Amino acid sequence: MNGPTLEISLGALTRNYSLLASKHAKGSCAAVVKANAYGLGVAEVSKALHAAGCREFFVATLDEALELRAILPDVPIYVFHGARKGEGKEFASQNLIPILNSLEQLEHWNKKQPFALHIDSGMTRLGVDVEEALKLETFPGLELVISHLASANKQDHPMNAQQLQVFRKARAHFKAAAASFANSSGVFLGPDYHFDLLRPGCSLYGISPTSAHANPMEHVATLSAPVLQIRTLTRDHTVSYGALATAKKGSTLATVEVGYADGFQRHLTSKAFGYAHGVKLPVLGRVTMDMVIMDISALPPQHRTIDLRVNFICKEQPVDVLAKAAGTIGYEIFTGMGRRVARTYRQG
Repeated sequence: MNGPTLEISLGALTRNYSLLASKHAKGSCAAVVKANAYGLGVAEVSKALHAAGCREFFVATLDEALELRAILPDVPIYVFHGARKGEGKEFASQNLIPILNSLEQLEHWNKKQPFALHIDSGMTRLGVDVEEALKLETFPGLELVISHLASANKQDHPMNAQQLQVFRKARAHFKAAAASFANSSGVFLGPDYHFDLLRPGCSLYGISPTSAHANPMEHVATLSAPVLQIRTLTRDHTVSYGALATAKKGSTLATVEVGYADGFQRHLTSKAFGYAHGVKLPVLGRVTMDMVIMDISALPPQHRTIDLRVNFICKEQPVDVLAKAAGTIGYEIFTGMGRRVARTYRQG
């Protein structure tokens, strides 16, 4: 581990999957592995999930589906963005299933070829309006009807029940197709939201699916970076671009090899912390492209060495905590990590 590293616990990942699957009465649980498995690495993640019993996968785009098909030759793969005109043969040749999102997509699709239909139950992003959907006939290729919850991370949000009522109307109209409604947060809304197939994404990777309770998911990915330089100040100094922070005489500072080019966002300037040997250490001053400066004075002297690594996402500071400091969500932290961040994997 020379530079910044994201170490992924495949054991924690698969235990998260097993927990989510256990919430469904029949254990029917897919996995959303779009955006390179939320930045964690689609090849290793999808193979581990498949070994743990996952048999259905969801991605965003046709390109992602083709990449996943080369990794898992035989599983059903659903494509959230649907199929554009002329892509039907490619979907058929690779045994991929588009989730059709509009009447226009439906119009140019061969209705005998497998597909899913997205009903807009209130997200107003993708999907066929439910009133339009109720006018459609049942097609021989329709295998799955889905919708997407907008506010499920807030379990008492009235939108959840409203969307459920809308989706039930669509489900009743397309009786022959299976139904999928619950995303990560929806899994924890209870059996009424589960239907035939759960399709969690973020919770697989340790991101909390609920804002009101403690995170039920295991920590999956640890971001660490090495120290490039250590110095003990002989006088007071300003720190980093813009002289936004000051370090006092006698402080020990470490320059650490991670920056916004790696996905450690500039918004974390003077807000972020890291951990080393269980000690919480502040970032001083502006986050730069390739480096941050940290005050490591709280570390015992024997640990203030050039071979020190600092953890920025870890059990002491899960991804949701770092994301909150940046004013964003864990999804953006993980998917925004640059290619200089090496992904490594362990089974435990």
